[in-house]
Amino acid sequence: MQLQHALRLPPDELSVVTLVGAGGKTSALFRLADEAVAGGRRVVTTTTTHIFAAQAEQAPARLQVTPDRTGAIDWVALEAQLAKHGHCLIWAPPSARSAGASGPTAPSLTGSKRQGLPPHVLDALAARAGDLGISLIAVEGDGSRRRPVKAPAPHEPVIPDCTTHLVPVAGLDGLGLPLDEPYVHRPEQVRALLQEEDASTRLTPRMLGRLLVDPYGREEPDAPRASQRPPSGARLVPLLNKADSAPRLAAARLIAQQLAQQNQPVLIGAVGPESRTAVRERWGATTAVVLAAGESRRMGQPKQLLRWRGEPLVTRAARIALDSGAAETLVVTGAVGEQVEAALAPLHEEGRGRLRVVFNPAWQDGQAGSVRAAVDALPAACEAVLFLPVDQPRLPAALLRRLWQTWRCGSDLVAVAVDGAVRGAPAVFDRRFFGLLQKVQGDRGGGALLRQHAAEVTAIETPGDWLSDVDTPEDWRAAVVRG
Repeated sequence: MQLQHALRLPPDELSVVTLVGAGGKTSALFRLADEAVAGGRRVVTTTTTHIFAAQAEQAPARLQVTPDRTGAIDWVALEAQLAKHGHCLIWAPPSARSAGASGPTAPSLTGSKRQGLPPHVLDALAARAGDLGISLIAVEGDGSRRRPVKAPAPHEPVIPDCTTHLVPVAGLDGLGLPLDEPYVHRPEQVRALLQEEDASTRLTPRMLGRLLVDPYGREEPDAPRASQRPPSGARLVPLLNKADSAPRLAAARLIAQQLAQQNQPVLIGAVGPESRTAVRERWGATTAVVLAAGESRRMGQPKQLLRWRGEPLVTRAARIALDSGAAETLVVTGAVGEQVEAALAPLHEEGRGRLRVVFNPAWQDGQAGSVRAAVDALPAACEAVLFLPVDQPRLPAALLRRLWQTWRCGSDLVAVAVDGAVRGAPAVFDRRFFGLLQKVQGDRGGGALLRQHAAEVTAIETPGDWLSDVDTPEDWRAAVVRG
């Protein structure tokens, strides 16, 4: 999937993406810019530190600017470059950076490097972005001397206040290497952060996960500059880069699972120019929802409590939801809420805090009411939700895991299909559809939303028997006979 898609950059709003860390920041910077330009956006790239001249050559247009203390630059010249190329990299001469910066000044640079801009200039650029038609500003916020991993020094990174997305980057090629030069940038800070004194200690996946997140979530009152910390409201989305082999992808998944359990989204990618797919997988907190609020009018008794192979249908549905790989499972109850909760009691210990029950007081409004109740109860960190009905006794957990993996690979809507016809459940909805799910009406739940956005749905062909539901006594008897 594209990096801009994985970051969920809004199409009609300005995004300011600041990349920090090591292991491919510059490659990610220009990959993101290329994607945006190909999509018709205007893009400005820059740095708050410096960029090598050879790297700067990747931009189709380059402009040296000398901002005044208010942050104003030559807007006419910038507009001309954007109108011609769609993408312009801007930098400042060393004297301008020194005069305008509010904090540590980078050392004097040779001709092989291009000096970045102080944060207040980028904040001014963001304020004028609408006038210039700019919808993306991509910023490199620190240096790493081309090492795969690093920890920041006390004076870095330099993050503009206008940042909307902070992307810490780390190279998976650093795994297994000693925590020392020449493999690690700022090894003393790395070992201090990891509480490892021995320089010969080798970097593990767990350590790399800490290096990706811990330095940028800190709140240190004695930090010398506020611009070292993410601005309030900025989305933190780490990128595990260089997942270009099966062993590295396996290690990245271990790290991603660890971070997702902490409600931290993370991307696994390979953003180099030779890679066709910038992001291989996205991970984050997910929720599986069992819809079990109906009164089973056609069945004549609560079908949630019918016993299939020794356990109530609702217990079985909740168990396969727990086995699907979702971070948590919600069971939406309604008409027979107390009985359903009693049936779920044995699963609470098995779920180890991952099972919650949500009561839908508007259960008579149909399935849509349960969908709305579930979305209202989702954790703020939830990245995607999977809905499954309570009355598909043959639904396997393996199918749900396949739906989740398809979402991780970039599909925002994933549904099952039988003979090419998309079914309404089970189905996965990315968080960008949460607002629309809160508006569904009637007894069809998210099915109407899948039809409205049919072009975006990835359909997983499924044996029809797996999706057979039980609505009537005849359905139930037939299901029991088939076993």
